[in-house]
Amino acid sequence: MDITSIIYLSVLIMLGVFFVNKMFNPPVVHDYKLKTIVFTKEAEKTLKTTERGKHIFTSNAKNKLILPWEFDLWTQADLFENAIVLKKYKKEKVVYFYELYAIQPLLVNSLFVKGKYFGYVFIFRDKKEIILKSCDMCDMDVFVNKLCSLFPPEKNEAIIRDVD
Repeated sequence: MDITSIIYLSVLIMLGVFFVNKMFNPPVVHDYKLKTIVFTKEAEKTLKTTERGKHIFTSNAKNKLILPWEFDLWTQADLFENAIVLKKYKKEKVVYFYELYAIQPLLVNSLFVKGKYFGYVFIFRDKKEIILKSCDMCDMDVFVNKLCSLFPPEKNEAIIRDVD
């Protein structure tokens, strides 16, 4: 073995040890204050309306270019009093609150970082799902806080819990 092959082999061993160490001991980035929202059966009756209501908040995408095969990415999420409107180019999907069963948080891990991003899964009563992630949308935490403020505990329309 000559000196160059020894150098290449040592570099490969060091990189292998580094990557294996990062895979089994990933750093944890943030401690997010995530919330779970479960809509009650009463909410299905009291929130049953097809009017959007007053506009409250808009969360835009971090990048406007969405490739055609990325079906679950949205360029804008608008929060209204009675609905959430998800927009992608000229297409929009209106999600009324009476259609939702729950909104559950999720942590998105990257290759070497545990809990790098967070997101929310919108679960419909007919078992369909839509996922919004903080790596794709700006101000996701503000969006969810405004959404939670729409359902105070006195109304008994939704159960909101903090997730640790």
